[in-house]
Amino acid sequence: MTDAPINNPIICTCFDIDQASVEVAIAQGHNDFRKLRVVLGVAGDCGNCHRPINKLLKAHRALNAPSKDPLIRRRFPMPWQHMSRAKVEQEYTPSSCVDDIMVFINDYIRHSKDAQHQLNYASNLAYGNGMGELLDYFPAQTDGPLLVYIHGGYWQELSKNESCFMAPGLLEQGTNVAIIDYTLSPQATIKHMIAQCCQAVAWLLSEAQELGFDGNKVVIAGSSAGGHLCASVLQAAQQGLHGLSPNSISGAILLSGVYDLRPLINTSINEALGLTLQDATDLSPGLYSNQDLPPCLIAYGSHETQEFKRQSQEYYQQLLSDGVQSQCIEVAGRNHFDIVFDLALKNSSINQQLVGLITELSLQE
Repeated sequence: MTDAPINNPIICTCFDIDQASVEVAIAQGHNDFRKLRVVLGVAGDCGNCHRPINKLLKAHRALNAPSKDPLIRRRFPMPWQHMSRAKVEQEYTPSSCVDDIMVFINDYIRHSKDAQHQLNYASNLAYGNGMGELLDYFPAQTDGPLLVYIHGGYWQELSKNESCFMAPGLLEQGTNVAIIDYTLSPQATIKHMIAQCCQAVAWLLSEAQELGFDGNKVVIAGSSAGGHLCASVLQAAQQGLHGLSPNSISGAILLSGVYDLRPLINTSINEALGLTLQDATDLSPGLYSNQDLPPCLIAYGSHETQEFKRQSQEYYQQLLSDGVQSQCIEVAGRNHFDIVFDLALKNSSINQQLVGLITELSLQE
């Protein structure tokens, strides 16, 4: 295993200002050079920090650039409006369908540690300038396909370190694997997380030759909140945002995702997220057109709440109506937390769909 350290370089040597301090100030709204120098206490005659601070400002503005062409608004049914708050809370609490969520979290940790110990991989590759904008890359074969995995955790828990458990199985099948990190709530908004995930995919594509995968065979996958982020990345690529284009991604596997965030507003999940109704509407891929997306597999477990099942079914119908090549499957015996293991489980329905997608991409060459 090779390690690339997490960097926090000194931006201004005269006043010992580091990158993390600059990024915190930018996040607090000091979004031009003069404001930043004042809040950081940098004297006006210091010329050492001009270029690096402006570089960080430019990166921040790129991540938060508004969409140039608003997507067409779509209708997404709202049965949750007729539920009590307690019922909505239960429906959007995936652990309500399992005896002990920690059984599955511990499985993530144990199997991920096994993968890290067994495999040679590149750890903590920086895809951006921000703290925590890192990914791990597991090579399988030169010029092979790449699966990019975005972890779940309701946008506020877990990381890449507990999410590489599928790498051994996928590598055996010849698929390279990248596991990405993004900044969690409440330190970041969901909008910022989407931009980071896009940035990670764009960086991987720019490094395809160096890392050794086929940039024309990139599939993204995510579970739960990661499913939402994947769908949002697809939508951003469709619009040409954050360095992506409609041809950047070849396919997607979305597991037990949330595609309409509005039901979460009055639940405990939103305490850390701080979503307004407008935020939830803007950040819901199921509420907008999704034309020209690559093939998508939508999947969920049979042991999930009705709302999680409905969200997947409704999003699938939206994709079909937009002409997107899609499939939707309910996986018998799986729940919200263990369905992700089927990504690498040979002969499982999800793995077979992934293999079929990759085979189809190869035939198109």
